Amino acid sequence: GSAHHHHEPTKGGQHDHHHHHEHRSLSSIKELIEHADLPGPVKSSSLAVFQRLGEAEASIHGVPVDDIHFHEVGADDSILDMVGSCWALHALGVDTVSVAPIPQGQGTIRCAHGVYPNPAPATLALTAGLPVTQTDEPFELVTPTGAALIATWRNADAPPAGAIVKKIAYSLGRRQLHHRPNLLRASLYDYED
Repeated sequence: GSAHHHHEPTKGGQHDHHHHHEHRSLSSIKELIEHADLPGPVKSSSLAVFQRLGEAEASIHGVPVDDIHFHEVGADDSILDMVGSCWALHALGVDTVSVAPIPQGQGTIRCAHGVYPNPAPATLALTAGLPVTQTDEPFELVTPTGAALIATWRNADAPPAGAIVKKIAYSLGRRQLHHRPNLLRASLYDYED
């Protein structure tokens, strides 16, 4: 059988961006990943996620992708989050991923570059082509890192017909949203292919 992973992102981001502001270039992050002791598929998945994030930022700033320096995402904990997520997907043996419609918050959000309409420009660029759903939450509901992961991993519109739910996991955010739970739900399906 094969495994299928389905994400329903409704988690309110607004991370506290107070970590040490390491500004790492895309090439230095790629070098870290390439030299890390990681399974091959985890390396290639992680590299693809950072490449996609870099391309989104480069298109927004109108610069070559190699000139991109990540702010929050360049910090060690963010790199570990992204690579760890790719490793978890690999460890679960997941081969197809679908994502529920992306919830979009309202109003404006503050990020490293100032105040922007919500969703952040990078999040919007990364989720282009994916179905969205409008909410009345005045918060960042999907961060650029979350958007980069789901945009890179997603390779199916929905769980395959006849798929059986095997496991469900929830990740909760601290911020209290107005009309919806602040959580990310992931469901692991088994199916015969």
